[in-house]
Amino acid sequence: MHSFGCQVGLFGLAWLRWLRCQAGHFGWLRCQAGHFGCFGLVRCLRCQAGLVGCFGLVWLILAGPSLAANVGPDEEVLLQSASVEVAISTRGGLPLRWLSCAGSCNDSDVPRQVLVAPDDGAIRWQADDAATADAMASTLYTATVHETPEALVAELRPVEEAGATSRVQRYELSRHSHVLRMTLQLPPGTGLQLTSGARFVPPPLPGFGAAFSTVDAVRVDADGQHGIGPEESGVVAGLTASRAAWTGLRSRFWAWLVQPATELPLLLRTLAPNRHELVWRAPDGQLDLTVYAGPVEWKSLRVVSAELTGTLFAALWEPLRWLCLGLLFLLGAISSRVGSEGLAIVLLSLAVKLILYPLTHIADRWQAEVNRAQSRLQPRLAEIRRRFRGEEAHKRTLQAYREEGVHPLYTFRSLAGFAIQVPMFIAAFDMLAGNFALDGVGFLWIADLAAPDRLAQLPFTLPFFGSDLNLLPFLMTAVSILAAVIQQEASLNAELQARQRRNLYLMALAFFLLFYTFPAGMVLYWTANNVWHLIKVLLMRRFA
Repeated sequence: MHSFGCQVGLFGLAWLRWLRCQAGHFGWLRCQAGHFGCFGLVRCLRCQAGLVGCFGLVWLILAGPSLAANVGPDEEVLLQSASVEVAISTRGGLPLRWLSCAGSCNDSDVPRQVLVAPDDGAIRWQADDAATADAMASTLYTATVHETPEALVAELRPVEEAGATSRVQRYELSRHSHVLRMTLQLPPGTGLQLTSGARFVPPPLPGFGAAFSTVDAVRVDADGQHGIGPEESGVVAGLTASRAAWTGLRSRFWAWLVQPATELPLLLRTLAPNRHELVWRAPDGQLDLTVYAGPVEWKSLRVVSAELTGTLFAALWEPLRWLCLGLLFLLGAISSRVGSEGLAIVLLSLAVKLILYPLTHIADRWQAEVNRAQSRLQPRLAEIRRRFRGEEAHKRTLQAYREEGVHPLYTFRSLAGFAIQVPMFIAAFDMLAGNFALDGVGFLWIADLAAPDRLAQLPFTLPFFGSDLNLLPFLMTAVSILAAVIQQEASLNAELQARQRRNLYLMALAFFLLFYTFPAGMVLYWTANNVWHLIKVLLMRRFA
């Protein structure tokens, strides 16, 4: 009877392999050697004679999502939504593996982040004495798994033993977001320990690019994101976690944040740079935690909580942050039209120039007026500096300004262009540095716009610059120098023209040093900016 039942079951499974599983329906099933896998529900149900009859399994399949499935001890429960996979061990009752994806985890091309793995990152029970923690970690559970329209739910109950206390661990994985809700029952005074692993640390970058390779302990609330931990090793005690805030860890593009249902004591340990450990204590023996483990990306954050969007561009002054968000949405709109993130960055640079043109046109006119005034004053001021010193030189300088009809502070008008460009410069670069959409996206020879362009590997390593040859910074600098050579200011005399050109060369060198190890998306933006400026200079010379 079992043999015939297994044949029927295998035929049913072969038919089910090509059926699509959609929200509200049962998960895919797969038959592997020695066991059945049930995606989204149970990692494995052993089909062995005398344990689970295949007719019973087929009936379970056809009964639909409202039916629960049981998992015995020493098995794993796999909760799998489209973008999150969490494997929960029935020994200890805690997640053993946790994977978060920016899209479907079945798509190998989407960015993904391993939060917990057997060899990296961990979630453990925490107690003051090792014996209690070991006992909690070795507790065996049986699991019941079922689905709802909104979540995949697993309930783990301890295997009854003499004197054992029945503590149920419940997990709800959202179908529509990167949220896992955990309701954990544990002895009063014990807690849950979350430790970040090496895979949570972004790839290291040399030079100034190292600023994009950090993991920070943060709190996120209605007022934005705030750092709560030391960058080097150390312990921060006396913290509290409350429902009004999310507390946890974030890297450049990923966040692992926890919101408790009630106020809880929180302990933070920084084990090493970029390696942190957080402990939530349960004074009353229960932890109700909502965990966001997903990308630092507007839509993913906003669908969970408006407060979580405070992780975006958190280091900026609020007006600059809103300017960043505006550029983020503008870049997204351009990218959706042209189908290329790299080309969208180039066009964003042009769009920003066109948007700012009315203001920069006025600033250019003021700069020309200041240049003409300086050209008239420069010979007299040079003569005064040559012949006089101290108070006499000061008096004669003021007299020269009066005779030319120029206020001594008049030259500050030349800063108008600088004042217009700097906020946009800061906003654009912060937006490109923290834009999740650029992670892993290529353009031309650039493999990843969120990393240096790395045209070639050098046979040696240079201090600060690293071991990669980055082409974009050289192109950016070459365009800047070419524009400086071609640019001719009719309002400047020869001496001031030479001084301005020298200053432009020094600025080009400074930007080369600053940008060489920066992500390619940021360098591409500034390179495009310099190209548009060069085109402007050529047009002005052509039609002057």
